[in-house]
Amino acid sequence: MKRIRGSWKAFARGVARAMFDRPPAMAGNEAPRHIVVLRWDAKLGDAIVSSPFYREIRGLAGSRVTVVTVAALAAMHERDFGADRVIVTRAHPGFADLMRIYRQLKREGAVDAVVHLVGLIPPREIVFLRFLRAARVYSLDASLRLVTHKPDAGAQALRFGDHYLHVLRSLGVAEPKAGYIVPIDANTDASATGIDILFNPYGSRPDKSLSAAKAAEVLRALADAFPLAKIAILSAPHTRDAAAQLARHLDRENVLALGHVDTPHQAAAAVKAARGVVSVDTAIVHMAVGLRRRLVAICADTGAIPNPWLPAVASEHRIVLSRHDVTHYARTGIKDMNCFSASEVVDAMRGLEDASAIVVEGRIVSGLGAARGTLARQLPLIEADFPGVSDCFRGTLNVTLARPLWVTRPDHRTAPLAWTPSGRTREVFDLLRVELALAESGRRFAAWLYVAHGSPHRRTPEVHELIAPKIDLNGETRCALIIRAGCIAFTGHTASQEAQAAH
Repeated sequence: MKRIRGSWKAFARGVARAMFDRPPAMAGNEAPRHIVVLRWDAKLGDAIVSSPFYREIRGLAGSRVTVVTVAALAAMHERDFGADRVIVTRAHPGFADLMRIYRQLKREGAVDAVVHLVGLIPPREIVFLRFLRAARVYSLDASLRLVTHKPDAGAQALRFGDHYLHVLRSLGVAEPKAGYIVPIDANTDASATGIDILFNPYGSRPDKSLSAAKAAEVLRALADAFPLAKIAILSAPHTRDAAAQLARHLDRENVLALGHVDTPHQAAAAVKAARGVVSVDTAIVHMAVGLRRRLVAICADTGAIPNPWLPAVASEHRIVLSRHDVTHYARTGIKDMNCFSASEVVDAMRGLEDASAIVVEGRIVSGLGAARGTLARQLPLIEADFPGVSDCFRGTLNVTLARPLWVTRPDHRTAPLAWTPSGRTREVFDLLRVELALAESGRRFAAWLYVAHGSPHRRTPEVHELIAPKIDLNGETRCALIIRAGCIAFTGHTASQEAQAAH
């Protein structure tokens, strides 16, 4: 049956393309006056991620923005995001609804640009876009000829919000800023004040949520690890009974289920009231990002496919991956969010207590391969006094950093070690504990900055070596290092003699 449905959709799309997929008759070289943003997928998280668009487009003189969205998100787009007009429709409107929207838009004059950032536009929407005859159509569906502005090569690795920044630049906004707009409702329940940890185990559908057993396991682990913390369970109206049952099942004085959280504004107020957030739902994740709350985001592993919904790498963010069957997910689109341990969440939350961390972006590059042989001789000597590196792979990862730095306060500095076969050469090694974050998948690993005082890398402070337990990079190169403040100093590409001596 699924195969039949897929074949029918492919056939219908082919017919729609043959009849209606045409490039626009006029090029959109002039500044667009009327911009239409289609946000009828009813996804709160996507709406939060798109919110900078509405703030930044105000810098484009003479333009106005119409948003087509669902009733539950209409007030947010109009009141909080500042859209000039909101047209309300049902989620994923049918052809009759689309024709009604078309007539409403046409009564207000020409549509100059349409922003519809989806991966595959269905047949009825192809017809709708053709009828609008906008000179500019922005979409991720690069196969369509009516889409005039398509993602660049490599854009698959971008976060979803970055695509909106690209649209803004194309429309003429020179330097758009990326911060989210998060709607806040001050009239929320009083129980949402003074929260230490806000726990949200519920997503938009069952396979995006934690199971009842896993939610109880994680909540119990948090309550055990932080017995003095006030822990609140966040839920939507359709999961409120499950949240109340979860709180009763745990039966801890410091754990409660929040009530009266019925709107996005009230959910945002609960996030703002919390010191830290643990969430499986991307909407709450991005609210926490926008409100700069300490965040542990539980995300499904997407394997080699970049995840555009991950929060940006930051010292106040941690990601716990559910390592489910990636091949099954790729085939069915169904996730299993329960394939992680509760201790990972606890460890991530504890790690957030160090709010003074520094994030340095970088890229993993190929080395010369010499370190594999030398580490086999160096690490056993280091382990004798510093067993913390005993589980590290006998090879290094070379990272080129966006900001050159020196290690000024290592966790361990060795005595001069005679590691060469002759024993005549002695060398000192510094080790600094860091966290390696892979940008595309969100995976994070404990690692060590490995500073060999005789290495040529000491003359290039933008290049550093890492050692860690064996890591399967899966082709990823974009990364960041999370480093404790006070342990490093930033420098220029050419260091002074004094800096080299301190290093």
